[in-house]
Amino acid sequence: TSRLAHVRPLWVCAGPRSVSEDTRAFPHRPLQFEPVRMDFDLAKKHSKEVEQRRREAKRKLEQQRRDEEQRAAMEQEHRERELVRLQEAQEERARAEKEALQNAGVRYSAQLRPYPSSRTDDKLELPPSALQELERQGALEQGTLLTFAVTCPSGGPAMGGASSSSLSATHAGVAEFTAEEGTVGVPPRVALCLTKGSGLDSLSAVGQVEVRYLRLPRSARSLARLQPRGEGFHAGGAGVVRLDLQHVLQETLRGHTALTEGDWLPIRHGGATYELVVRALEPEPHLALLDTDLTVEVLPSEQTEAEQRAEEERKAREEALAREAEEREHERLARAAQKAAALRPEPAAGPDAVQLLLRLPDGSRLQRRFLREETLGQVLDWVEAEPSSRVRPGEFRVVQKWPGHCRELGPPEAGERLSGLGFARQEALFLQHLGSEAPAAADGVDALDAPERRAGAEAGAPAAAPAAAAAGGGAWSAAEERAHEALDRRLEGRVGTPTAAARSEPELGEVRGQELVAVFERLRALGMRPPEAAIAAKKYAAQLKELSEMGFEDWVHAVELLDKYGGRLLRVANLLSERAAEAPEAAFPAPPAAPPAAPAAAPAPAARAGAADTPAPEPDEATGAFPAADVDEKLRELAAMGFADEGRNRELLRKYAGRLERVIEALVSA
Repeated sequence: TSRLAHVRPLWVCAGPRSVSEDTRAFPHRPLQFEPVRMDFDLAKKHSKEVEQRRREAKRKLEQQRRDEEQRAAMEQEHRERELVRLQEAQEERARAEKEALQNAGVRYSAQLRPYPSSRTDDKLELPPSALQELERQGALEQGTLLTFAVTCPSGGPAMGGASSSSLSATHAGVAEFTAEEGTVGVPPRVALCLTKGSGLDSLSAVGQVEVRYLRLPRSARSLARLQPRGEGFHAGGAGVVRLDLQHVLQETLRGHTALTEGDWLPIRHGGATYELVVRALEPEPHLALLDTDLTVEVLPSEQTEAEQRAEEERKAREEALAREAEEREHERLARAAQKAAALRPEPAAGPDAVQLLLRLPDGSRLQRRFLREETLGQVLDWVEAEPSSRVRPGEFRVVQKWPGHCRELGPPEAGERLSGLGFARQEALFLQHLGSEAPAAADGVDALDAPERRAGAEAGAPAAAPAAAAAGGGAWSAAEERAHEALDRRLEGRVGTPTAAARSEPELGEVRGQELVAVFERLRALGMRPPEAAIAAKKYAAQLKELSEMGFEDWVHAVELLDKYGGRLLRVANLLSERAAEAPEAAFPAPPAAPPAAPAAAPAPAARAGAADTPAPEPDEATGAFPAADVDEKLRELAAMGFADEGRNRELLRKYAGRLERVIEALVSA
């Protein structure tokens, strides 16, 4: 196009007639032409526009294709998510139906905030509303064991927030319904199953846990396979710890309600904690530990299992390497036989022959004669044909060496003649293997042995050392330490069963006479109704006096706790101490001044040693008549105390010669 721009203008004929006709009509008149210039710039611009439109259309088609692919991918992803959601919903419905059938129609589920409990078993402390809901649905009337599924939210402490599809869950029983509404007391054993390796204090970051009523299956015979974590029962990875595992497990599982596959079971020995993982349960993956003959199998520890697995893998690799080496050796020997068959006959000694001495890496020697006109390739074939050389094609060199000279000869020089390489009548060569100084048959096994051992050791590294209290001294760690102390005492026999715990209560002297009346009057002064005060004074007078000496003056609240815990002084005192420590500003107020004690006609006699809680009727102590005014006054006082039977009161006053404290004691005992 650039050349045509410089061409002279073309001339075209103008007029309707042809040239022949115009010539005939005007033979002497020349033809007339009009100059017309072609616009090549316009054509070039047009072709650019066409190319641009073509590229734009292609770009639009490509963008449309990409949009369609993206839309199809999004639709496919949406369909997959919807399919997963429907599958999860179907599984949830199936689980709910199965649980409804398993729970006999009882349904309870709540999101509760966990707080640490110091119990040594796996029983929760639930709020009273849980008891009301279970009672409303008749769960208590069925006479079955109350068991619950406890679940951490997605990405909870056990997963480190990395997983959103699996939950950290376990099963537990219930100890009491005394927790505050919206909370649940979680013992360290259950907390460990929820948090696992992240530590109990990580449960503080969990806002709520789901507690769902679930009746666990029961079996007459069950099997549990437990695996020690980390090093197992080894002291610092060295000596084996000697312990009566059966006794420790029996004491640890005493009072436990449930067991679930995947649970971490902490056991104590010698002040140290060892963790067992429940790897398998039969016949169900979660069982109720009530009226069942539980058989326990202890598997090798995690480190031992990892070491055994690494050893098996190492042996498998060695066997594979040995097989490969054997196959390569067969191939080499077959190739050596072919090379030997293809070699020319060895020439006789003479001036045209070269005597070669080949030294092998193991110190042995090979000898053969070649003609000076033969090539180095035939020498290399001879080396491969010798079985003792243990070489593979292309992976060796022959070295020509003498003082001041060293040359490696291999496939690049295979076409050169021996005379051209300067071989003398006698020539010494050295065999050199490439990439390894060892023969091929020993490849891999010894060289990889040490690294594989290190890899096996790393694979067998313990998942975690024997557990200790989590660092930081949080509330969960403190509760765990208290539970460990209680479990240690139980393992050492200091506190065993509830009967032994009752025997550990301090022996309290019997309160009778005027002291009993004083306790009764004080309870009345604190607002307790006279009949209730009389019963409480008779049952807990000694405990109330001990609590008063400890500084706990709210006797009405103390009586409620004594009723709840069967009169166990230490349990009530510990509970009052904990509540006072949690809310010191709500310390028990000083009681109001007690009214004057009832007048006594005579000092109370000393209590007889070994007297029973309900004293037997004593002989008549009346020594004579006493003023009627005194009788009427004491009758009014007894009536004010809630003893309205005037005939019975007169009889006792007459029996005990007007001694009011003995009368009150007899009435309370009755």
